[in-house]
Amino acid sequence: MNNKLNNLLNDFLKENEVASKEELDKKLQEFMMKYNMGLLQYENTSLDDAYELLDQAENAKSKKEAIRLAQEAYKKDPACFDAIIFLSDLENSRSKRDALLEEGLEKERKRLEQQNFFTKENKGIFYGLFETRPYMRGLYTKAYNLVKDGKMRQAIEVCKEILKLNENDNLGARYLLLAIYAYLEEEKDLLKLVKKYDEENLEILFPLLILYYKKGDTLKATQYVEEINKANPHVLKLFKGTFRTNHNETDYYKIGEASEVMMYLNQYIFLFISTPGIEEFFIEKSKKKK
Repeated sequence: MNNKLNNLLNDFLKENEVASKEELDKKLQEFMMKYNMGLLQYENTSLDDAYELLDQAENAKSKKEAIRLAQEAYKKDPACFDAIIFLSDLENSRSKRDALLEEGLEKERKRLEQQNFFTKENKGIFYGLFETRPYMRGLYTKAYNLVKDGKMRQAIEVCKEILKLNENDNLGARYLLLAIYAYLEEEKDLLKLVKKYDEENLEILFPLLILYYKKGDTLKATQYVEEINKANPHVLKLFKGTFRTNHNETDYYKIGEASEVMMYLNQYIFLFISTPGIEEFFIEKSKKKK
């Protein structure tokens, strides 16, 4: 949800009190109809203008123009912290990227603290607050950058901070943390996290497979080969070289489909690199099961 839409919705709900979920659903439908028809009056804030500049930056024809527009967006309104994340992603130098993001995160945290967002009531539901979402995205970007640079222990601490601030974990930091635990063979921490979220998808099952493969526990590793084959048959096709998918599916994926496999491969490639024998093991155990 963009800033303008968020503000319009908040204003609309303030003017239209609801007493039940059914009433809320009706009002939301009414709101979207009026919004799409342009019937809601609204005057842009500086943050709206900043995000419009950032949108232009994301669609700029050159990197130079993208940087200029993103810098202008952040200057227009520092609450547009997504502009800093965008700029850090454009940096070729790791040191400059990290310095830019770290400085931005520090300033954003101080800004949010001054506006009383870091309260006991808010900690744990940060992504549920529109204003704190960019900060959370910045933390996840930092964690993922640390993983790409091989700084796994530092990445663990950032992931823990994300989960502390937002227990529901809308960003999926738990999946990155699970992959790191598998990489480092941290069984106790991995199992504790699996138990807490109680899910069954590739982002849960693959770390378990990798963990027990690395530890030499063939029985448990084979168990997760079976679980993965049930959850997504495209994994075996990938390892056998018969995998087919649309390359445009990498941004959006569906559980159990080929797009989920592509997502996992792209996001957690460091796990596959750390276990060069996993393909052969997976194929072998899949054959024996049949």
